[in-house]
Amino acid sequence: MNTVVRYFLYVLSAAILASLVGGLFAALVATISPEFVKGLFMPEEGASLTRYAAAVGAIWGIFIGTGVMGFCLGLVTLVQIARFFTKRKPDGEPPAV
Repeated sequence: MNTVVRYFLYVLSAAILASLVGGLFAALVATISPEFVKGLFMPEEGASLTRYAAAVGAIWGIFIGTGVMGFCLGLVTLVQIARFFTKRKPDGEPPAV
């Protein structure tokens, strides 16, 4: 599989997993303290606070999960680039494979 596609699937799966964790955490917070969710998000009148918090938590989970995974992949890319430059021989010979 192409490396770019594999990394894209890593980011996608991490974002979906973070979305699920964020949604579950927000639903738990809404179950424990509905007043906190009312004051924080201001849902529509008559809406289920637990479902509303789960949806908002899922959205923030996607944002945070994608950001963290993108940072990790950027770090891996920088390490690979650094390895490429450190493996070069000073004589001008091609890098060892």
